[in-house]
Amino acid sequence: MMTQVGIEQLFLDNTKELSKLSLTFRTRIKCLLMGLASNGHVFIRLTDAAAKRNKIGYNLIEGDQDSVVRIGERLRLTVTDTTLELRHA
Repeated sequence: MMTQVGIEQLFLDNTKELSKLSLTFRTRIKCLLMGLASNGHVFIRLTDAAAKRNKIGYNLIEGDQDSVVRIGERLRLTVTDTTLELRHA
């Protein structure tokens, strides 16, 4: 189980990755992170963010992968085991 210090460090690391994303994609990923944290304490580490790209990598740190998929799809994200991508309308 993640400690409070671990959660705070993960938040800081994820914030750095989020800052590289477009506003629309960043907002969706923030919603995903909040939904995961409140849904049984599921935590992911964001990786490989790139400006002007609607795809980001992630690693499941703690919790249920099914929650990542379920919440991500509700937010119109394409979810794989290692990436999150913004679907186009």
